[in-house]
Amino acid sequence: MTKRIILALFASLLATQASALSCLKPDVAKAFNEASSSDLTYVIVKGSFAFTAPERVTTPEPQTLEAQFTGRLLTDAGFTQSVTAPVTLDLICSGDWCGTLEPQTDYIAFIENDNNERLVFSVDACGSLAFKQPTQEDIKRVENCAQGGQCAPAASDDP
Repeated sequence: MTKRIILALFASLLATQASALSCLKPDVAKAFNEASSSDLTYVIVKGSFAFTAPERVTTPEPQTLEAQFTGRLLTDAGFTQSVTAPVTLDLICSGDWCGTLEPQTDYIAFIENDNNERLVFSVDACGSLAFKQPTQEDIKRVENCAQGGQCAPAASDDP
């Protein structure tokens, strides 16, 4: 009987660890709506970040890196304005999982413009504000949001 209790307890601990981070698929329209309703100020860009990737560590810890963004800024006419700017990257951890970003890879990114006119890109473990290698559909959807058109999140397969 004791073995069964221990095994059941062990199995429940494994299930807890496995489901500790449950991320829904990120959606550009959802991110746009959340950024629009936030008290924070965001800029939405499409392009890549140049930075030195951090070394892998054995324990997850948030990291702050300095990067250079090169790409285009979203305006009400689309991703029409060229931009190159320094950006502080905040790689945020949730438990054992940390946000990641790949240098020199195309993203749509929702970047906070703080009160000091500094750009801060917070990358959480679920990637909710970082859309790696965006599809043409992602680009059109977020441009449509910026133009005041339909801006509903895509239907999800998640329950």
